[in-house]
Amino acid sequence: MAAIRDQIAASRGLLEDKLKADYERVVRDENALKAALAEAKAGAAQENQRAIQYSLLKQDVDTAKSLYTEFLQKTNQAYLEVAQQQSNIRVISPARMPKGPVSPNRQRTILIGLLLSLSGGIGLAWLLERFDDSIRSVDDVNRYTQLPALAVIPAIGANNSLLNGRRRKDNAGELLALDSGDKPTAKMQRARLMEFDGRSPASEAYRALRTALLLSAAGNPPKTILVTSVRMEEGKTTTATNTAIALAQLGASVLLIDCDMRKPSVHDVFGTSRTLGLSTYLARNVEIDELIQDLPGENLRMISSGPIPPNPAELLSSDRMKRLLAQLSERYDHIVLDSPPLGSVTDAVILSTMVNGVILVVHGGRNSRQAVQRACHELSAVGARVFGIVLNNVDLRREGHDDYYYYSYQYSYSADGKRTKT
Repeated sequence: MAAIRDQIAASRGLLEDKLKADYERVVRDENALKAALAEAKAGAAQENQRAIQYSLLKQDVDTAKSLYTEFLQKTNQAYLEVAQQQSNIRVISPARMPKGPVSPNRQRTILIGLLLSLSGGIGLAWLLERFDDSIRSVDDVNRYTQLPALAVIPAIGANNSLLNGRRRKDNAGELLALDSGDKPTAKMQRARLMEFDGRSPASEAYRALRTALLLSAAGNPPKTILVTSVRMEEGKTTTATNTAIALAQLGASVLLIDCDMRKPSVHDVFGTSRTLGLSTYLARNVEIDELIQDLPGENLRMISSGPIPPNPAELLSSDRMKRLLAQLSERYDHIVLDSPPLGSVTDAVILSTMVNGVILVVHGGRNSRQAVQRACHELSAVGARVFGIVLNNVDLRREGHDDYYYYSYQYSYSADGKRTKT
């Protein structure tokens, strides 16, 4: 038994040595394989890097080759074009430096420009005149309306003498100062120009209008005078008030009636009330004396329009209106009526049949010839007598009224009556 055990132990020892030797050999082989694997992996990675670098280099080479090929083609084409060109130019004489510019010719250019500018200006002026069909001058009034031009009222600008606080004389000759509390508005100044600035060219024009009215019927000056216009903002109220003042300054008794019951303004001109007025009298029984208002001066009175009624045309066409004019004609030398424009309502046409004559106010350069002719036809169709046309707000320098412009430009008057050259 002991021998068997010894034999088993010896066999075990031999087997263990053999297994140990085999194990060590296998480990060495494993390590060798691992080293070979690592070396193979490193070689593969290096090969991949080289492949990538090769691809990049190959791409650069291809690009350079393409550019070189294109450049070579263009170079060859340029050589061919140069070879095909045949020059037939030779220098006969050398160029010399000029002493002055050959072109442009300044004098000729300036002359041509002046001629073109002059002809263009003349042509433009002719075209504007050709296509302008407005009434601008006395010749236009006579040519297109067959009516006399009673007066040409110059445009009243902001430099009018009464705008700077100049004092005025009333009819009796007494100087009245316009203090700050009574300073008139611009509208009042224009509408009462005969009162505030009687020496201005516009005032002289209103005196010419007064003279034309008084001479319109020899020995029988008109009693009732209607002032109207073609359309709004023509200056009819200004003409009516200044005409009334001009007539009163001759010593005649004058009554100014505001018949514009749609857009009344005479009461604003004189700073009066229109609580009672023409519409009040025509609508109900009111004494005439209750309507009449005193105005500055001894000879001028007025009747305002009164409250605005819903039916102005019906009131003006009533028999009561005719009787009123008849009664007032017995008390006053002249009655001046300010009416609405012709083009918008029939009030002026109705009143034109009740008066001795009509003054038609036309704003210079604003109304067309056809509009003025239609207004004249409206009046003639009802048998109204038209004294003539007042050409209002005219630029005297532009429209060629040399006589008016020379007078207004050369001289101005001071408050003491002295004439001063300007």
